[in-house]
Amino acid sequence: MRRLHSSLAVSTLAVGGLVFIPTAFAADPGAPNASNGLPPIPDNTTGTTVTHSESHASVQTNNNNGNNAAVPAPDADDIRKTLAVVTEDAVTKGDFHKLTKNFVDADYDRLKGFKASDNFAQLDGRIDQFNKDWKAKYNEDFGFKSDRGNVLNDSFARITQGEIGEARTAGGKEVPSAEPQNVKGGTPEDLKKSGVNQPDANSSKTFGGETNREPGRNVATVTLSAEAKASASIKSGESPTADVEMHKDLPIPMIHQMPDSWKIDIPDNIDGQRLHDNLLKHLTQLDENHANWPADKNEAYREVTRQVMMALMESGT
Repeated sequence: MRRLHSSLAVSTLAVGGLVFIPTAFAADPGAPNASNGLPPIPDNTTGTTVTHSESHASVQTNNNNGNNAAVPAPDADDIRKTLAVVTEDAVTKGDFHKLTKNFVDADYDRLKGFKASDNFAQLDGRIDQFNKDWKAKYNEDFGFKSDRGNVLNDSFARITQGEIGEARTAGGKEVPSAEPQNVKGGTPEDLKKSGVNQPDANSSKTFGGETNREPGRNVATVTLSAEAKASASIKSGESPTADVEMHKDLPIPMIHQMPDSWKIDIPDNIDGQRLHDNLLKHLTQLDENHANWPADKNEAYREVTRQVMMALMESGT
């Protein structure tokens, strides 16, 4: 991770445990190189070492801003925890405002004052019915935070983590770059797809303003994998019919905030009413189809997570 030019930022990152240190730095220095008597050089991009005689070639061929798709996202479990908490809040009566606390500062500030005209009676009524149907089907209350690793596994939720890149003006001032750096668990394109690395009007402010998008900021994308679901229906006197429902890849942008938490960055055009209506729509679709919920409980948890994230991202696919 690139060191931020702020003592507060440095201490925060250190406390949060977000500094990714390749094994070469953690190990004791290796034996001197027989050819020149100098110790090996740690290679930031691969976590290995190279000799001094190899270092020049390594720099020439491995200068990729530390990006390494083969290395798992270091904060994957914390990111999964945020998704699990958000999903659980979305299906808990009276937790609409608690749900919004899992959004980045700018989104939370936009939504925190919202109050539904019916005091959330319709949404809470749907949530109550959903939970009754869930318990009747799976004989347990809804909740998978403690089992998030199995539910939000890599085949369902691919996690890519990195930092907002750095560009410099003619005066040497750091400004955000659209090219992410230190990408792990995926490629720079995975982060670009969600737009989480894109600079905005607040980026030049200390800590990136309310949107928290300054050079060096930790960002991530969780991509829910594409899915096709088929359902059949048979009506008396008619031939059977089948419908196929397609879900495209759904990228969820996330930003790391102080002191150590991952927040979801929802679209800026979603206000409190739209979020309320989106949740009501997707939870209604879920619950009205409860007769067709899968026997595999984890698959059901994944589908609820997908529908909640579609509501947050305002995605109909």
